[in-house]
Amino acid sequence: MSNIAVPTRTDAARDPAGSWLLDATRLVLGAGLLTLLLMTFSPFELSFEGNRNAGDIVNQLGYSSLAALALAGHVMFTDRRVALSLLRPAWLLMAAWLVVAALYAYSPQNALRTAAFTVLAMIAATGALSLPRDARSFRICLAIAALAVLGLSYAGIVLMPGAAIHDGGGTEPQHAGLWRGIYSHKNVAGAVMGALFFCGLYLFRAGQRWTGLLVTGLSLLFVLNTGSKTATALLPTVACLVIFLRLSGGRLLPALAVGAAVAAMGLLTLGTVLSPTLDSLLQAILPGTTFTGRTDLWRFALELFQGREWTGFGLNSFWQTNVAYGAERNFELAWDPRSSPNGHNGFLDVALATGWPGLCLAVLVLVLLPLRDYVRIGGGPEDQRLADLFLMILAFLLLNSFLESFLFERANPIWMILWIAVAGLRLLSCHRLQR
Repeated sequence: MSNIAVPTRTDAARDPAGSWLLDATRLVLGAGLLTLLLMTFSPFELSFEGNRNAGDIVNQLGYSSLAALALAGHVMFTDRRVALSLLRPAWLLMAAWLVVAALYAYSPQNALRTAAFTVLAMIAATGALSLPRDARSFRICLAIAALAVLGLSYAGIVLMPGAAIHDGGGTEPQHAGLWRGIYSHKNVAGAVMGALFFCGLYLFRAGQRWTGLLVTGLSLLFVLNTGSKTATALLPTVACLVIFLRLSGGRLLPALAVGAAVAAMGLLTLGTVLSPTLDSLLQAILPGTTFTGRTDLWRFALELFQGREWTGFGLNSFWQTNVAYGAERNFELAWDPRSSPNGHNGFLDVALATGWPGLCLAVLVLVLLPLRDYVRIGGGPEDQRLADLFLMILAFLLLNSFLESFLFERANPIWMILWIAVAGLRLLSCHRLQR
């Protein structure tokens, strides 16, 4: 979608004879990039280790290569005005703060490396939007990527069930029989497949009926078999929230509804460990709720957070490090959370990594600005359908992030999809989409 209502840098120079080959090359590269971002470089990983893969050499080389491909696509194909709109001041400030927070980590070198590769992965994600020439090409790339992920995941269920289905071993015997496909954990699979469900709805609404129905049906079936209650409940809720509210009240109403839902989710999850009043309200509504023991985990993290509120610990520098491992066990908690792979709350982990200033920036970048972008998008049918897709993905994954941790995890496919939605809303708000 790099030529959004304006010619790309190559359009004026190329001859008609080479146009088909150039467009096909861009489509293949765009589809390949999007597919790799969704599949990751370690499909069928047999253990869930949170964000430990931040130091994996395969991931580092892989995402660096994808970032280089995206940058080459911007230089060769993206119109200058479109490329400049990706240099959003708030995004640059967020990237800068990731580096600043890393300087205050106990291991600055590791934190700086993680921050650098996180930014490179975010650049790579923008290539999924810039390489396809127009909306139709983007839909083809989206369909290819979605069907590749679904096809390989279902193939794993049939041919390699030991790798694609939880066997109940390790510390999570309760997950025996639940599907995870090519991903390391059923919660990762549930979030990704949920996002693909919305992609199928978009393809159906854009005229690709059979492909849309196939992607939607396969994604929904997979989500149900992951056993992810959160994803299952959010799919119809988010779809109704965005599509029906926009059809009845324009773009402002769904944006306000999504913002209110995200705020309410934050107050009823992390807010309950910060405010006794909110906790009392939650217990009055749902007695005994601990979000599967997550509240103890959040209390543990917030206790260690004291004294680091302004800088945090740096990306990938709290969980599974001596900061958490070396803490004294709190026997008042129902379990020992020191070996947890992450905080199971994306916004909490952003605060732990970057401090309260970084959390405020993250809320601005991931919530407030995208919602404003959605309201400002033009009124063309194609623009509206694509904007609805990005808002549905944004709402679904932001609400998921209050119970799972994936924000700014550069090797996490959920984060890649979320960032594509954020960047897509930015582009649509600044430029008119070429059909």
